Amino acid sequence: MWLRVTLLLVVTGWSVLVAVRREQRVLRRLARAGRGSVRRALVVVTASYLALVAVLALCGLAAAIAHDAGLPALAILALLVGLTVTAPFLWLLAPAAGEWLGPVTSFRDLRRHGAKKGVARAIAYPAVVYHFFLLMPAMLATVMAVILVE
Repeated sequence: MWLRVTLLLVVTGWSVLVAVRREQRVLRRLARAGRGSVRRALVVVTASYLALVAVLALCGLAAAIAHDAGLPALAILALLVGLTVTAPFLWLLAPAAGEWLGPVTSFRDLRRHGAKKGVARAIAYPAVVYHFFLLMPAMLATVMAVILVE
């Protein structure tokens, strides 16, 4: 169990490092993907979060198959791979702590990258909702699966 917790902490540290290094690049791509259209920006941010959850779901399915076959180590590995791939994106558009009175941090960053105000809102504000109601529960369920698989 302690090895699994240690691996989860390593994945968390790695994801923060990757998120910090690639944040500006991802925000630029999101701003460009919106192409000045609020609807297009909404579709882009929704599709990106659904894709992240789909990756976790596929890794969970692979882990369930491996666990059913009597290979718990392979099941844990599949779950850790899913977390390693998706965890950096958990930090990118997440709301900043202590900034609940002002605009979302990614909104300001998207504006700095040239996104129009409406496009930046269409990306940043739904991203906060998707963060808390879509990606975070999927990731927490994956983390609990890593800890509880026997």
